[in-house]
Amino acid sequence: MASFEVKGFEELLTQLDKLGRFDEVAPKMMKAGMEILQEEVVAEASKHKDTGEMVASIKPTGLRAGFDGGYYMCTRPTGYASGKGKWKNARKGKGEGTGHRRVRNMEKLVWLEFGVKGRPATPVITSAVIRAEPRVLQAMQEVFNREVMQ
Repeated sequence: MASFEVKGFEELLTQLDKLGRFDEVAPKMMKAGMEILQEEVVAEASKHKDTGEMVASIKPTGLRAGFDGGYYMCTRPTGYASGKGKWKNARKGKGEGTGHRRVRNMEKLVWLEFGVKGRPATPVITSAVIRAEPRVLQAMQEVFNREVMQ
């Protein structure tokens, strides 16, 4: 799941609160930033695609209200591998007989990000977040300026 914490926006959020428009403007800012983050995660994950299923399943979650009064969303792979190719018999549970469990696309991304035994980590999410952060902050600032100046 690709997400990052925005620091340095406390003053901006305080201004929104003073204007009384936080709940109106903050979701627009989040959505503008999430589009850029999704593009970066897809671009980074595309370098490592096998069947393309995981890359095609990367989508942003819906915007949700946090417990502390803020908002959050994330970009992550959804769904399961189709069972084609090398993912056909990828997971057999211990002691579960001959049954097979489906492999989640999120698991594939986690295996890439953190590695598995005998395979080093390939930081897909970390690289995407680092590359996207300046553009995400800029997009959020542009939405803020546009909405506040109205």
